[in-house]
Amino acid sequence: MAKLGVIGVGAMGGAIVRGLLSSGKMQAADILAFNRTRERMRSLEDKFSLPIAPDAATVARQAKYLLLGVKPYMIAPLLDDLDDALAAKPVVISVAAGKPLAAIEAHLPTQTPLVRIMPNVNAQINQSMSGIAANQYVSDEALAEVRAMFDAIGKTALVPEDHFAAFAALAGCSPAWIYRFIDALAQAGVAHGFKKEEATRIVAQAVAGSAQNVLENLPQGLNPQALVDQVCSPAGTTVAGLLAMEDAGFSAAARTAVNAAVARDQELSAS
Repeated sequence: MAKLGVIGVGAMGGAIVRGLLSSGKMQAADILAFNRTRERMRSLEDKFSLPIAPDAATVARQAKYLLLGVKPYMIAPLLDDLDDALAAKPVVISVAAGKPLAAIEAHLPTQTPLVRIMPNVNAQINQSMSGIAANQYVSDEALAEVRAMFDAIGKTALVPEDHFAAFAALAGCSPAWIYRFIDALAQAGVAHGFKKEEATRIVAQAVAGSAQNVLENLPQGLNPQALVDQVCSPAGTTVAGLLAMEDAGFSAAARTAVNAAVARDQELSAS
């Protein structure tokens, strides 16, 4: 029996598998995977010698923990097709955005343990921030083991399911927005004479260091605004840029992005 079965190794499923294997917390022999398009699995096969199943049902039958890495619209038909294969009731793990526990439970055998997780794409470098919620059939031991899997690829937080839409925006969507922020600053650097790659490296390191500074100062009660105040000298360049950024709507744009992502998640949950 495989410790972890994975159905769907696209962007997110593949990132999770790569993160688990590269972290050394799980070996290729512990994982059994299947993807409809075999070509998507070539890099995992070549780099990690990942065992590949002939079909999704084989994965479901042999997995202790079953990770569903398919697109949200594929969850229901996939689980309906796997009804017999799920008779042993593995702990099912869903990373589908906008699919609450109840919607997935409706397509599982009665009392199947189910964990809903929202990781982000940084799982592939073991720096994900993953939110976790579970139904009543998941034992404390199983929940701890699932959490340990995702702690191996970053950090985790137990999140009430009614906060999942907001968590998805804050942690699942935000990497794309941060990438755009980095690229925008790098473009400005190019306008002032830097090569794009050099400017991008400079900004990325500044963002990485700033994020680490926030994490290290939070326990001491220093929130991001307090750190902003530390950097802004009176009548200095930083505050001049900060005020210009706010005049252009930076903070409002960030809040608008979160609200739009939450609204879209709620639309997906209702469909």
